[in-house]
Amino acid sequence: MLKYLLYPLSIIYYLLSELNRFLTKSKKLNKPVISIGNVTWGGSGKTPMTIEVAKYILSLGKMPVILSRGYARKNSSRRNVVVRDTNKILADISVSGDEPYMMAKLVNCPIIVGADRVRSVSFAKQFNPDVFILDDGFQHWKLKRDLDIVCVNSLNPFGNGMTIPSGILRERKSALKRAKLIALTNCNLVNEDKLNGIKKEIVRITRELPLETSCKNYEIINMSDNSKIEDIEDFRRNNRFAAVSAIGSPDNFINTVSGLGLKIKEEIIFSDHHKYVTKNISDVINNLADNELIITTAKDAVKINEVTNKEMQKKIYVLNVSISFDSGKEKFEKEIKSLLGINNEK
Repeated sequence: MLKYLLYPLSIIYYLLSELNRFLTKSKKLNKPVISIGNVTWGGSGKTPMTIEVAKYILSLGKMPVILSRGYARKNSSRRNVVVRDTNKILADISVSGDEPYMMAKLVNCPIIVGADRVRSVSFAKQFNPDVFILDDGFQHWKLKRDLDIVCVNSLNPFGNGMTIPSGILRERKSALKRAKLIALTNCNLVNEDKLNGIKKEIVRITRELPLETSCKNYEIINMSDNSKIEDIEDFRRNNRFAAVSAIGSPDNFINTVSGLGLKIKEEIIFSDHHKYVTKNISDVINNLADNELIITTAKDAVKINEVTNKEMQKKIYVLNVSISFDSGKEKFEKEIKSLLGINNEK
């Protein structure tokens, strides 16, 4: 099988990754650093968790600054860019990247992108941050972390158990021991037996129970006028949908749409960080019947919005989701409060 043919490359990848880890000098900041990451390639719920962490810190009266690599930016330079400050978005999607731009629309804190996140810290000083949040930072060694939160996708937690390119693991599963908190994501999309099996595997590795989260908080928004669907039953009953996405784990999106009872006409899946062109969407719209619509993700919406007009957008609906805690919320909040020096008795 192909995975076994690629296994020697996986060994090389693992050894180079470990060598990079041990040779990289880490910088300790004078403010706490929270990393949100994973041990796999592809979607695991890092971005919703990053947003949740930032919103919670803001609710405590503290100012976070999100530092992101900014994958798939059209501007291929390594320059650092302030995507938003404390009040407004300052950069467009072409220099921000899709995920940072989406976060900038959903959370009111500074966001800075750049390949050199140590340099991004110097940009952040103007905002007097209380804490830094590293988006996709579990394998980023140049900054020391005070709290590592690792997301594990319940739908596909570890793939075939092999590292890239034989499998989807960036590191061996034992790397989970470095994390303070493990967050199982999409728990509502798997059955209880599978969920319990994943939890047992994580406990075997870390000796700690993971947090459990689901994408249960949702709203459906029309792209043309930002109107919210209030009667989901009527919307569900009278329409069918072309589900369009270009994300790391499209199964998460498809399962969430199906879980809401929306009838999927077809699944149109592009590669992660796909750069949409108008024809991508016009071709889909031209094949829709009167009672058929497009539904897409918030991450895709910021890119689709750039290549469509208002008339096209009348047929496009955006599924916004945020995470909710099924278990472990108190532990999550306690760790962040402790890191920020906030009395947990309050």
